[in-house]
Amino acid sequence: MFNKLNFGMRGHDTKATDIESLAKILEEAGAAHVQLALKKSFKDINWQNSILTPELGCYIKNTLAEHGVRVSVLGCYINPVHPDEAKRKEEVEWFKAHLKFAKYLGCDMVGTETGFYNTFEETHTEENYQRFFKSMREIVDCAENLGSIVGVETVTKHSMFNPKMTKRFLDEIDSPNVTIIYDPVNISDMNDRDEQHKIVDEVYSLYGDRIGILHFKDYEVIDGKKEGRLAGDGVFDYEYLFKYAKKYTPVINAILETNSEDNFKNTAEKILSIWDSTVTE
Repeated sequence: MFNKLNFGMRGHDTKATDIESLAKILEEAGAAHVQLALKKSFKDINWQNSILTPELGCYIKNTLAEHGVRVSVLGCYINPVHPDEAKRKEEVEWFKAHLKFAKYLGCDMVGTETGFYNTFEETHTEENYQRFFKSMREIVDCAENLGSIVGVETVTKHSMFNPKMTKRFLDEIDSPNVTIIYDPVNISDMNDRDEQHKIVDEVYSLYGDRIGILHFKDYEVIDGKKEGRLAGDGVFDYEYLFKYAKKYTPVINAILETNSEDNFKNTAEKILSIWDSTVTE
C-alpha cells in the first residue's frame, strides 16, 4: 500500500545562483525536494545568524512551492569538534539559528556531518567523541525546545564513523528530535559486496527505525583508491539496500548526490527501477 521513493537533489549541485533560478531548475529536472545548504548554494551572500529571518524563510518556502518543490534538508554542515573552542561555539550557534529558521522554511530537518579534529587518529578518539557529544547535546536541547529535527550523517573519516558509534550516539543523546541521514557509500569503501552487505545489515539491525532520509551516490575502488560515481554507475548494491529500506521506510525521501540538473532524471529512473523491482521478504 505504501511504497514511494521520492527523489530530490542538492541545491549546490545545480547551476542556480538565486532561489528563483533554483526553483525553476529543480522543477524542470523533476526533483520533488531539495537539500538546501545556504552557504554552498548562494556564495555571494555574507551569511550570518541575523539574515535568517522569518520573512526570508517564508520567501524561500513560497518560491519553491510555486514550482512544486520543498526543502527536505536544511544543510548546515558545521564542524562540531572544531579545534578552536571559540570557533566550535560559533559553529554551534550557527546550527541553532538554522533550527529556528527551519520552522519558517517548513523543512523536515537540519542536517550535519559530525566533524573532523586535526587528524584521522585524533578524530576517532574517546576524547573527541566527548567533544562531539558536548556540541550535539546543546544542539539537540535547542531542537527539542523549538520542535525541530536534527539530522546526523555518519562518515568513516568523521567523529561518528561507523554503525556502532552511531548507535551509541543515538542511545546516549536519547532524543526523538534526532534522525539519521543515511548515505551507505559514506561508510563503505570496498568492491566486495559481501562486506557491503554486512555493513547494511548492521545499520538496519542497530537503527533502521531511526533513518529519516537517504543519500545516494556510488563509487568504484581503483588501485586502492575510492573514486566517486553517480548512483547506479558503480559497485554499490542498491538492490540489497532496498530490501531493508522498503521494509523499514517504504515511503522516504532520497537525495541524489553530485547529480546536476542535466543527469538527474536518468539517475532517478535508474535507481527507481531497482527500487520497484526489489522484493522484500
